[in-house]
Amino acid sequence: MGLSTAQARLLTITARKSDCEFLSMSLSHQKIALSRNMEMVSTIYQNSLNKTKLVYDYYGSGNSQMDLSYGLLMTPSVYNDYFPKMVTDNKNRVVLNSAYAEAARAAGIPAEGLSGTPSSDIRNAFIEALSVEKVITPQLATTIQGVTYQNVLGVGATSGSTVGTTSVTYDELLDMISAQCVDTNSWVSPGGQSLHLGVGEEGYAPENSEHMIISDAAGGQVQKLSNEKSTAVSLAELLNHEKEYNLAIHASRGEKAPLFAGKELQEKIVGEGENSPSFLNWMFEQFASVLGGTTENDLALQYAYNQVFDLLYPSNKLVDVWNKYKDRANEDKGDKVKWCNSRGKDPAIMDALNEMGTGISIKREKSLLIDKIVNSKNYLGFVFTFDHNRGGVYPDRKDRSQISINLNNIAEVFLTSFVQYQQGLENSNYIINKGGKGYSNLYDPNKDDFVFNLPVDASSTEDANNNCVEASFYDTLFNRICLDGWVQNDQIEDKEYMQEMMKSGMLYISSISDDGYYYQGNYSTDKYISEVTDDVEIAKAEAKYNTEKTRIQNKEENIDMKMKNLDTEISALTTEYDTTKSVITKNIEKSFKRYDA
Repeated sequence: MGLSTAQARLLTITARKSDCEFLSMSLSHQKIALSRNMEMVSTIYQNSLNKTKLVYDYYGSGNSQMDLSYGLLMTPSVYNDYFPKMVTDNKNRVVLNSAYAEAARAAGIPAEGLSGTPSSDIRNAFIEALSVEKVITPQLATTIQGVTYQNVLGVGATSGSTVGTTSVTYDELLDMISAQCVDTNSWVSPGGQSLHLGVGEEGYAPENSEHMIISDAAGGQVQKLSNEKSTAVSLAELLNHEKEYNLAIHASRGEKAPLFAGKELQEKIVGEGENSPSFLNWMFEQFASVLGGTTENDLALQYAYNQVFDLLYPSNKLVDVWNKYKDRANEDKGDKVKWCNSRGKDPAIMDALNEMGTGISIKREKSLLIDKIVNSKNYLGFVFTFDHNRGGVYPDRKDRSQISINLNNIAEVFLTSFVQYQQGLENSNYIINKGGKGYSNLYDPNKDDFVFNLPVDASSTEDANNNCVEASFYDTLFNRICLDGWVQNDQIEDKEYMQEMMKSGMLYISSISDDGYYYQGNYSTDKYISEVTDDVEIAKAEAKYNTEKTRIQNKEENIDMKMKNLDTEISALTTEYDTTKSVITKNIEKSFKRYDA
């Protein structure tokens, strides 16, 4: 290599080496930036692990997942005892959303409030404005305006009517139920019709019949009422357990018969909606007619209703199986796998019935199915019996099945739940589980001296106007707005915003006390509000953290690969640089030697 060529090559190597070193430095800076980003992402994730939310724990169970919201506090319901729990600022002014604020303006209530409670005309204007703003319906507005304005609510009074309570024992309660829940209020077992609970054409649909099986407490003296008859049963009869009332549906032929028979019986017991003629709704009305009338009792009755409903109502999984086999039956009339065939049982149906029922028996039965129905008194929930009886007790039928439920037990579960709530869920020893009664601990009046507080009507003619709880709610809200003033906040209906403002001490809760006055306090002092870990937000933060972490790691790996390649190239260029420089040095030495000679 000539001297001039070597010098040119040396310059090229030097330039390329400088470029590589510059690129390596740039990649190093990018890696440092990624490290900072990773640190920031990790910090955000660590902070999110402390994310909390406010929940409204109206049952006091400590397991509530009802998010605290403005609507929950400022809309009349059993959860706020039909008294507004007002959101207030640091000047104790009531924080109003846009609709409430417009109603206050329309009624002429200034933001700073009034010197006292005004006339009923201003109150009626406020109620009318609530109707215009669609906070309440026009019908409810008319009803409230027809109730005498109660200017003492929230200002030293908790009720415009006087309702006292009296304590009674269980035996006294049973006597009152016997006297008040007369036969005209008895629940009549569905009957007088031929039930066909299967689907499809004749020849596929199973033959079904419904029975009310009545026995004594020991399971003897069985009386069977088929679907051609009906019987009336009172709540007192269910609670005293002198007779056991078992409602059952018999089905035959094919595995789908018990599935749809179970659905039919479940609808009779639980029903759909508040107005359905179900056993549960009837039972709720009976208990409420004696125990209802105070806030605490009404909450306990609602809790008892929910407990029975949850015990008996099917899950979405079970509903899906019902719909699946209803559709299949319409499409394939020949699909009739038998329950008794262990190789043919459909796992989906088995799972569905196991989830819905208890005490399931699937085997060749030697006894009459009626004995199995009487045995329902030992279970809480639905009981299934599948009888494979080829040529046995029923020679005309090969396969029969039965689903039944003991009504006495359901009434006992309802009363247990009522007592459980009254005692305090965290203090009560009562346990309710689907399955054998031995797995539950139900209320026993012989072992528990719990007393029932019943409402006693002591209202006067002056109190006759106080028959609308919504009127009391809005009168209370109106009185506090007039006395304390108000401030509009259009973001207050955003529950996350409201909760953060409360946690930061910018907003407060004002609740009515036993003396009839409202007192302001931090959310943590309210017995119904709890701060819990926000698992949903934490899960979202974790997913975001994992995504960002993977993205940063991929970038770092890409940078590391580029830097490794650059290091290799720089090393090669350094070697070539040294070699070329050595060649130049030797050429110069040769030149000097030549001219020296």
